[in-house]
Amino acid sequence: MTTSLSRMMMIGSFCLLMLVLLAWLPFNATAQDTVKIGMVTTLSGPFEFVGRTYVAGITFAVDEQNEKGGLLGKKIEVLIDDDEFKTDVALRRVKNLILEKKINFVTGGGSGTTIALNKLVTDYKTTIQIDTTASADAITGKEFSPYSFNVCYNSYSIASALAYAMKETPYRRFFLLNMDYALGRESAKTFKEAIKVHIPNVEIVGEDYHPPATKDFSPYITKIIASKADAIYTANYGPDFLNLVKQARDLGLAKSVPFLGVHAGDPYALSRLKDEGVGIYQAATYSMNVKTPENQRIIAKYHERHKNDKDYLTWWPYSQLGITILGWKMVFAAVEKAGSLDPQKIIETFEGFKYESAVGPWTMRKCDHLLIPPYFVGVTKGGWNPYFNGSIRPEVEFPWEGPDIITVPANVAARPPTPDYNPRCP
Repeated sequence: MTTSLSRMMMIGSFCLLMLVLLAWLPFNATAQDTVKIGMVTTLSGPFEFVGRTYVAGITFAVDEQNEKGGLLGKKIEVLIDDDEFKTDVALRRVKNLILEKKINFVTGGGSGTTIALNKLVTDYKTTIQIDTTASADAITGKEFSPYSFNVCYNSYSIASALAYAMKETPYRRFFLLNMDYALGRESAKTFKEAIKVHIPNVEIVGEDYHPPATKDFSPYITKIIASKADAIYTANYGPDFLNLVKQARDLGLAKSVPFLGVHAGDPYALSRLKDEGVGIYQAATYSMNVKTPENQRIIAKYHERHKNDKDYLTWWPYSQLGITILGWKMVFAAVEKAGSLDPQKIIETFEGFKYESAVGPWTMRKCDHLLIPPYFVGVTKGGWNPYFNGSIRPEVEFPWEGPDIITVPANVAARPPTPDYNPRCP
């Protein structure tokens, strides 16, 4: 009797175990067949539009990859959350994505948040951070993480590219005005260094910083006018860029004094600036004016998907959108070469990885995980804008980057790999 009871109990336990396994297997198979990207970006407040552009970019890149069969045969899923433009909120939500959702990649923060996430992904060692949004030198320099890769641009390189382009202009007296946070200070520092390399007789006639989301720029503009600057360099974006330019013109800063901007190609800003936006210089690692067949294919396909968007911001893959799309395409190519989602294998493959992007050759520098691409400098022109002016709605009309861009070779724009910047560099 005891033997029979024991046998029945064993059979019952085995059956229960099988039921548990059968219930678990479909879920586990689903988890294993999915590549998860956590995107925590600003989706509320005055800078919500910035996050919206990054979401449009990553969605397009992921959709294209999934149409090809996914990544390593697995479907890619993007989990999106709002950081409310706060680093502590971003960290809390990324931790949850890492621990609860088991994400393979994380992306989306500004410079301060990206620096903080460098520490987080280094601690966990399970997630790779992909930087398509932040450009502070510290990200790949003194705050470097082996688990973080830059696939967008770099403040030093943007400054260097703009300085290179200024060689052929009459501008020699520059005023630097930037947001008072990591990107703004790093951007000003690197511009000063780069401009002196390309233009030995340059003068920095003023330098100042303001809190993010500043409403009244008149104290700063008064200083700019008094300095008799030929041009103004700024890494401002969104409302801070818009308000700075509009108020500067309203307060009498001549239109002959141009702004050199990191985010000057934002359709929102240019649509509000109208003619006041003409003459603004911008530098980026992507331009719709690069006429390669692949770039034109991406532009046409993206526009076909988004041409009926209610908001014109996402009609075309302009600078930030294009950078995000190509950045993720490079990531997917590196992962496919690695043949694995194991962070260590991805790191080994991505370091030194060469990728033929739609706008030219891109290289991931081994020592600091900094993207080394060509840069493109353009200037906003008046007249017909072939992308936005009346293309969908007749009331949408504003100046845009002219077709004549200056291509800055990667080795000219690149941040020098020195040990004082990153000890891993020679």
